[in-house]
Amino acid sequence: MIRIAENRGSQERGSEAGARGKYLAAPELDYLVGRVPPNYVVLIKGDPGTGKTSFTLCSVCRNIRAGSKALYVTTNESVDKLKQVARSLGCDMDRRIAEGRVKVVECPTIGDEYLIELITEEIMKGVMDGYDIVVIDSVTPLMRILDTYAKKRAWLHTVIYKIASMRNVNVFLVCDTLRKDDADVALLEYLADVVIALEYRQESIFPRRLRITKFRTKPIPSTPVYFTLSGRGFTAINVVNEEEAERVRNSKPPLRITEEPVSKLFGQVVPPGTQISIIIKHPASGLGLLHRYLTFKLGLEALRRDGLKLGLIYYGKAKPHAIQEEEILMEALRDRFVELPTDITLRQMPCFLMKRECDPRELWFLVVSGCEKLIETYGLKGLNEMLTMYHLLDAKLGVTTLRVFRTTPSTPTPPSSMMTLSDIVIEVTLNEERGCYNLRLVKGRHALRPITILDTELSHAVAELRKEFMRVWEAKKASEAGGG
Repeated sequence: MIRIAENRGSQERGSEAGARGKYLAAPELDYLVGRVPPNYVVLIKGDPGTGKTSFTLCSVCRNIRAGSKALYVTTNESVDKLKQVARSLGCDMDRRIAEGRVKVVECPTIGDEYLIELITEEIMKGVMDGYDIVVIDSVTPLMRILDTYAKKRAWLHTVIYKIASMRNVNVFLVCDTLRKDDADVALLEYLADVVIALEYRQESIFPRRLRITKFRTKPIPSTPVYFTLSGRGFTAINVVNEEEAERVRNSKPPLRITEEPVSKLFGQVVPPGTQISIIIKHPASGLGLLHRYLTFKLGLEALRRDGLKLGLIYYGKAKPHAIQEEEILMEALRDRFVELPTDITLRQMPCFLMKRECDPRELWFLVVSGCEKLIETYGLKGLNEMLTMYHLLDAKLGVTTLRVFRTTPSTPTPPSSMMTLSDIVIEVTLNEERGCYNLRLVKGRHALRPITILDTELSHAVAELRKEFMRVWEAKKASEAGGG
């Protein structure tokens, strides 16, 4: 018996906007591939638990908000369970059904070809009633009922694909990849216009990902899309609008370094989006005076630039601030100082860093210290994967990021991404003879060869910056007090 959830009073046709194509699950995917053209068949495949139904529901909800109507045929879940999943993603399926925007057809997965006839009849009726999206979730049990290749291809081609081409209807087919080299999946991939493969890797730092492996007439992205599922729906976490990113990047000023000899390490101009890695090599344990220089330099620039925020993240420390100067910095910048909470759990780390608790258009400079602590949870490979993504995103958004990694006897080398993707790489080593640190530039666009200086050479620059920082801060406090 087929169970149907619909508002029988509504015979309104789908919006003409559907003729311009349909959306996928999130706006971030619009930047990658745009809308799905009319008449296209979209195949969403993956193992059980990878988020196929959630992805499909998010796609349906986006298109309903744009004026479409959806016929949702479910062979895996009950109507009530489907509504529950939709609610967890921020979509009120009950309201959409009441409005006549969604019709849900719940089918038992019995091994009878009569079921195929019933589903075909419901699809034909739905298309005639103006539903411009047809979803079959999952098509896998139906392929099992149609036991021969000829029957499968005939039904898919003459019913599903003909329906799509007749009425500007987009068909979303969900299928399970239950075994390797599945002939049914291969047939669906061959006939589909768009193929989206979802994966879930529990051990990975970004467990949920998808790949668009086929999209007729359009280039497909070469890298996976990492995503999360929450009450806000489907959120891609490594995709940004390139045009918006360029506007954001161009709105941020460069960091100008006039102090000697620091300009030998960083150059006289650090453009927005520059990626900097500082590797503290065992047995060295800190940055020496370079730490204080960066604190006062970045703090002074942030004080002078209204609207821009400075991010400072310490990972793996009970106390977030390592030196007294940073307590001063926090007090001076107030709401324009962003820091990572000390009680954040390990598994929250990647997503928290993506959000950063502020608008990326405002975040100008980000310092991340203690990157080596993440190896304890994610391993060197996982940390490398995370840093690779952040390097690319920060560069696109114009966030100049400085990452500090301390090597140990058990981890003598940093993640490869810190060396290959950074624009500037500085190594800090212990100078036992002089009782200070060597600061060695090993990679930089402004230098043709390695450069080494002693951190004690920064003492004059640090002293002058501290005076200037305190002067500007006191003047700002006086101005605010006078204005109050």
